Amino acid sequence: MFRLLRLFIVAVILVAFLPKQSALNNDGAAVYHQFLADNTQFHQQVEQLTAYVATNAPDDSLKAAFRRSRLAYKRMEWLLEYYQPFLASHINGPPVVEVEGNEPGQTPILPSGLQVVETYLFPDYSPTRKAELSRELTVLLTYSTRLEQGIPEGKLSDADILTAIQQQLFRITTLGITGYDAPEARTGLTEAAASLAALQSAFRPYASQLPKAMSAQLGDRWEEAILVLGKAKDFDAFDRITFIRQQLYPLCRALTQARQTLHIPAGARNRFLSPTVATLSDTGAFRPDHLINFGEFISTPQKVALGRLLFFDPLLSGNNARSCASCHQPERAFTDGRARSRSFKGRKQVLRNAPTLINAGLQNAQFYDSRALYLEDQAHDVLSNAHEMRTSPDEVVSKLATSAAYRKMFAEAFPNGLTAPAVRNSLAAYIRSLTRLNARPDRYLRGDSVALSEEEKRGFNLFLGKARCATCHFFPIFNGFAPPHYEKTESEIIGVPRSPKTRNARLDTDVGKFGTYQKNIHRFAFKTPTVRNVALTAPYMHNGVYKTLEQVVDFYNRGGGRGIGISLDGQTLPEAPLNLTAVEQKAVVAFLNALTDTTGLTQRPNQLPLIDQPTNLNRRKPGGRY
Repeated sequence: MFRLLRLFIVAVILVAFLPKQSALNNDGAAVYHQFLADNTQFHQQVEQLTAYVATNAPDDSLKAAFRRSRLAYKRMEWLLEYYQPFLASHINGPPVVEVEGNEPGQTPILPSGLQVVETYLFPDYSPTRKAELSRELTVLLTYSTRLEQGIPEGKLSDADILTAIQQQLFRITTLGITGYDAPEARTGLTEAAASLAALQSAFRPYASQLPKAMSAQLGDRWEEAILVLGKAKDFDAFDRITFIRQQLYPLCRALTQARQTLHIPAGARNRFLSPTVATLSDTGAFRPDHLINFGEFISTPQKVALGRLLFFDPLLSGNNARSCASCHQPERAFTDGRARSRSFKGRKQVLRNAPTLINAGLQNAQFYDSRALYLEDQAHDVLSNAHEMRTSPDEVVSKLATSAAYRKMFAEAFPNGLTAPAVRNSLAAYIRSLTRLNARPDRYLRGDSVALSEEEKRGFNLFLGKARCATCHFFPIFNGFAPPHYEKTESEIIGVPRSPKTRNARLDTDVGKFGTYQKNIHRFAFKTPTVRNVALTAPYMHNGVYKTLEQVVDFYNRGGGRGIGISLDGQTLPEAPLNLTAVEQKAVVAFLNALTDTTGLTQRPNQLPLIDQPTNLNRRKPGGRY
């Protein structure tokens, strides 16, 4: 009897110390059935729109039906995007032609879905395109009958449900309130409110498991965010910076705290985001190392320190006179202030402007033409390029092997010591360490007591709103790495001119990605760079055509290349003028200037490792400039 009692007490103690399980563990049945209901409603709305087109309904009726279709989709988007991003891309993907892979000759994939339909209805619908629109709607209806495929009925875990909710909050932050997927209908704020309401509904069963005070506070966060969006009457005038700081980010943090209280772990997600991230402006939210698929390439302090020395060492060039820092100078945010960098020995210029290396690790495509995926590949390309370093990784290894100090550092940093892959990885590790997302706007959005001027705040709101900058330079990294999945770095065709003319301009002859991949849809396409630290990186564009940020903003305000007289098929930048006033353009520039943050990055090494011998390897001064 006493033995059984002791066993019972031990069992109770063990259970008390076992890891707590998910709050509900109900296989997500309610969420799944709500998804089915939302999918049915979406299908019915698209059917109604299709019928309106067939019966030649008035333009206003068509647009209203389209808006209802989008709202219906937004109520289920959060779960579809998490489990079936491929299907989601066919329902609401961007209206641009895609090509899978980079091999020449592949068949382009035509876009489909709501964003394609929008181009037929806005700004005005033309009955002459009725047949084309009807075909697009037929495709959309076909996809809408298959959306439950891949949603694991009976297996929706609490971890995945809450992670999908968080992912949708990030989507609202980066794409929803910027108007990314409804640029002409301009329904982004209304759709964000509908999406938030759907997320709140999905979370209610979890809220009931929380302590009463926490549940009430979280409920208030949901309601406040939805209310602010609901009151917004003007897409252009919406105060996005205040909404993110005071409503959206507090909601994200409250949700993270609730998940921790319920002991629900983070579900599967892109490794690029930290598993502990609450908001996209958190310190350490992004992990550049996790864009690498090879564990042995992960950065270490030893690799970073070694890569820093290599970056400034002229031994990495064919003539021992040129270093990486010759064209990527720390004082200029790792650019060189030239329209195009000087070529090897300084006789000519290279093809393109030297881009900043700060935050270069926060993308999965390198160079203006995206010809390299990893920073290791970029290092190899630069070392081998006849116009840049004119050497090879193997030749660099031979030179570095003459230094006992380098041999020692490589042995400490890499299991195999000094090798060509180790040289490349060291340089890449150093560049990945040049990650800085702590400018004043970042700290302000986190709720810190840092000051932003009213003009800078207005510039942020314009950047994410009327000026449409954030539909290509995605918040908060402000480059083309598309959130929230972070799987693709986008390129755009904007029509960069040869000279800074505003009328009858001529297109720059550089064909961009076409030169690498030989696909017509890539002709004159260039990777979307970050605009962080852009105040330090003049001149601008791949050819350095613009000397000031004011000129750049004016170019976009006019509608890109087409707005200054360039006839360019395939321009992905909307050609309609933005109609920014002079005051608004000035505010955008003020915000861009506020994105400067080079803290801890500008100091050069005081001394480079000594070379044992011979004298013909003597190098010029560390990080020498041309």
